[in-house]
Amino acid sequence: MKLEGGCHCGKVRFTVDSNAPYPFMRCYCSICRMTAGSGGYGINLSGRFETMKIVGAESVSTYQVELCRTAHGTGAPEGELTTTRRAFCSHCS
Repeated sequence: MKLEGGCHCGKVRFTVDSNAPYPFMRCYCSICRMTAGSGGYGINLSGRFETMKIVGAESVSTYQVELCRTAHGTGAPEGELTTTRRAFCSHCS
């Protein structure tokens, strides 16, 4: 399935292929809960990275944070640091 999307102002557009039968999957990881206040819905596209095409990439900014994992539900040792990044449009966020 080919997915198409972009930001609010239209400066960034993307296409990506996904093997998932539904383009948006529910994610309840600690990062999605922290950044969205609930499950991550629109960000978990199950897309294949090698098929992603971005128009307007010069308008994409990245927010990176190091998080300290807790043992609860992560499968990782407690206290282990992990780095996560979120991309967003620098014009409309």
